[in-house]
Amino acid sequence: RVRGMEDDYYSILNLDRKCEEEEIKGAYRRQSRLFHPDRHCDANKESAELNFQKIKRAYEVLIDPQLRTIYDLYGVQGVESGQHLALYDMDRNKIKETFERIQRQRKEKEQEAATNPISNISVELDASELCYSNRDTYITELFNIPINSFTISQSVDAPLTESNRATVSCTAVNSNDIATGLIQTNLRHTFSNDTWLESGLTLGHGATATLTGYRKLTQFLWSTFRSQCSRIERDYVQYSAGATLGCNIGDNTVIKAEMSLDKTLKGVITRSWEKLRVYLSYQIGIDNHILSMQLVRPLKIKTTADAHIECSVKYDLLEGAHIEYGASKQLTEYSTLAALVRVGQASGVKLKLLLTRGQHSYRFDIIFSDVIEPVAVLYGTFLPVFVYSSLHWLVINPYLNKLKAEEIAAKSEELKTQLERAKEEAKEAVNLMRPAYDRNVNVEQCKGGLVIVQAWYGVFGSSNKLIDVTVPIQCLVSNSKLILPEHTKTGLVGFYDVSFGEEKQLSVKYRFRNIMHEVMIADSDPLKIPRQSHRIAQGGNKAGS
Repeated sequence: RVRGMEDDYYSILNLDRKCEEEEIKGAYRRQSRLFHPDRHCDANKESAELNFQKIKRAYEVLIDPQLRTIYDLYGVQGVESGQHLALYDMDRNKIKETFERIQRQRKEKEQEAATNPISNISVELDASELCYSNRDTYITELFNIPINSFTISQSVDAPLTESNRATVSCTAVNSNDIATGLIQTNLRHTFSNDTWLESGLTLGHGATATLTGYRKLTQFLWSTFRSQCSRIERDYVQYSAGATLGCNIGDNTVIKAEMSLDKTLKGVITRSWEKLRVYLSYQIGIDNHILSMQLVRPLKIKTTADAHIECSVKYDLLEGAHIEYGASKQLTEYSTLAALVRVGQASGVKLKLLLTRGQHSYRFDIIFSDVIEPVAVLYGTFLPVFVYSSLHWLVINPYLNKLKAEEIAAKSEELKTQLERAKEEAKEAVNLMRPAYDRNVNVEQCKGGLVIVQAWYGVFGSSNKLIDVTVPIQCLVSNSKLILPEHTKTGLVGFYDVSFGEEKQLSVKYRFRNIMHEVMIADSDPLKIPRQSHRIAQGGNKAGS
């Protein structure tokens, strides 16, 4: 069902969301007496059974503290996907944490079980001449920006069995008019969640065979090993191997150390704080030693729900200082557009444009200058703004509007189908309540109690969006009282949503102690009757009007 059309278990039993266990049991007893199949003739048994099962399901969820917590947090869909959590004795926060973790794991498993095609296209452009061209040559330079490199890769990752996965990838590269390509295959066998082994073969400029393994040693320690054998020329074969030991200290610190056959020790230490990240990398070998440290001061500003601006200042012992700033925007559920400008002593001025759609990415690196130049910084900053504004007006907006129109049309059709079904279910429920309605009216009339004369629910001012709910309202009367809690009345048995998304009201005209009363409330307002303020005085006005 559409989220807005899910069953409301509290409304089905006419309960407040803060109700106690005894109130749930009492409401279940009252409603089950109305719809128990044994109380109806054979012609109505099927309809009675459907309503009884709906009431029973609402009771089963609300009477169980864990299931009720899941329902309050995530609705009917949450209950259906996380019902097993009710087997454990957990508080509300623990249930929420565990449920969200299980949902992530389930999504990851669904992703792993699917065949995943992944593609990447990367282009590097040299626009340095464009920044210094004059008015006469600007157009010529604009259409003659040289391409330094072009890379395209395509891979397919697919499960073979529950424990085995295979990946086949192809990559083609053209850099400085030199074209190369390779094809790679990998086979991974998973022994457990903590251990896997992967073998690979790469063909292109020679042949390379690899063997990689992973093992989680403890909660914080993990290790990998990698061995590689390459045959580049007929008589030249190269071997290499290495092992890595890693340690995760909490969520903010990672330490990795790698030792290879050529007696080189390499490693990385990463430490993150709220406003600072530190990367320290080192290499200790026979011939050379390298130490590199990078400080990153990130700044992230969320402008809207689907867009944010990022800025970071980095300092590297080898490359010096540089600044990165940019923005990203989520275009659709699966598409994101990002732009990042990098200005540094060693890198000059570069712009990176990245469009991702699902498992596919398209990246464009544009070099504006090898050194820091104000005109290059201006180009790198304002070019993506101009490009995005143009694309947004000419392409993105029309595309998103089209998607939105299609989504609204599809949802309207789905809601229309559900509305017809809900209408039939409500009509059948009202027919089943007729005997109880007659008994209730007779009892209340005999003692001068509460009798519902007429009740309407829906969008007032539009006759085709109103339904008669006199019977279901009367059936909720007990001991000359009617109590409707503070929630939408759509979920009450015998009701349905006559117009999804529009404001609805409930109008009740009733007789109490042979005096007429009338009241109208908003859909989600609570209602307690009888009340003195609802009396209709002689002349047709309410008392106190």
